[in-house]
Amino acid sequence: MTTAAALNPSASARIAHEALVGRLQEAIAASTGIMAVITIEATEFPRLFARFGNERGRALLTQLAEQLGNALRPGDIAAQVGDQTFVVVIGNLKNPGHAVLAGKKLLRVCEPESPGPSSKSIRYRTRAGIALHPVHCEDPELLIQRSQVALEIAKDEDKDLAVYDDQRAGKLQVAWEMRDELADAVREGDLDVHYQPKLDLATDRVCGAEALMRWFSPVRGQVPPSAFFAVASEFELLGPMTRFVLNAAMRTAATWQRDGHDMGVAVNLPPTMLLEDGLVDMLQSLLSIWNAPAETLTLEITESAIMPDVDTSFATMKRIKELGARISIDDFGTGYSSFTYFKSIPADELKIDRTFVSGMTGNDADRHIVETIIDLAHRFNLAVVAEGIEHEATLTALRELHCDIGQGFFIARPMPQSQLDTWLDARLY
Repeated sequence: MTTAAALNPSASARIAHEALVGRLQEAIAASTGIMAVITIEATEFPRLFARFGNERGRALLTQLAEQLGNALRPGDIAAQVGDQTFVVVIGNLKNPGHAVLAGKKLLRVCEPESPGPSSKSIRYRTRAGIALHPVHCEDPELLIQRSQVALEIAKDEDKDLAVYDDQRAGKLQVAWEMRDELADAVREGDLDVHYQPKLDLATDRVCGAEALMRWFSPVRGQVPPSAFFAVASEFELLGPMTRFVLNAAMRTAATWQRDGHDMGVAVNLPPTMLLEDGLVDMLQSLLSIWNAPAETLTLEITESAIMPDVDTSFATMKRIKELGARISIDDFGTGYSSFTYFKSIPADELKIDRTFVSGMTGNDADRHIVETIIDLAHRFNLAVVAEGIEHEATLTALRELHCDIGQGFFIARPMPQSQLDTWLDARLY
């Protein structure tokens, strides 16, 4: 087996893909055992370049390449195939387990050792994907591709190392295809927004609705929200999707106001968007575009979104409230409830998680939790929304506990705006 040129990020030319495939073909012809093709990626290098500069970043990559090269046996193949990606080929292995051990060894030698400026340790993570010849295939180009798929499996499962597997690769392929279709739908505006009414439990009046995204795929049909939100979260589509919903919701809220419906609209805000610098400006722009009163917009924010950076989250929430919009703490009771921040949280309402609401008529503990949350919120001048109302008995119990607002299938299911307008007219509002 021939050995690749020395790994060097600053070299004038890296091994071309065709040359790597040719070397791998030669190695396959000479191999007498299992051969491992290992793709290794060092993550976070763009951040390190930004933090320490290009010169320091290139030095780190050079050091990483040298560490990899020093760990190889004579005859092994190594090539840098991207800015922070390497392919290593190790032959004559006795079994797949040895390939995994080899991959783990390479990851260990890749661990950063050099201190950065001011003696601060430099941190980055390396991951590896392994494909085996002849176990997974015999074609050299396909072996490289499958090692890259295995690397993606490792990243998808948040592991340091993964071995190629047809079933896991198939699931990943489905996720990639759904990501592309969903991204196209977001870009083209081929998404639907449904609205679930919210009922003032004291007056029996519809006081607003929650905007919920729905996606009908031409390929897959009606895709469950749990499925496409998981893909959107993994592939960073939540931001564009939320902006789409916000735009549609503010347009709808403005329409309700013009039609004489004194109703607001609530939109779920993903955790990542709460920390975006341009969030408040974007909200202000949408309010201006649709000429909608700011108080008609409620942003639902989960407790878990607040906790990673309470100070920044609170500052953003205060700016949102200064616009005149409302803040609702979603799924209250399931996350990180703490009096240390609860006493000063800049919110207008709490939304009790459906797990407590749905069980409160048959479980004394759930009823006590709901009662306690309602009492606590009222003491802090916060309104309370109970979601997940699916039976009349639950609605009655919530009224007895003086809950402010209710939402759930017993009141109404989510529906398109046109259907909601008809529902409101039939209900005489």
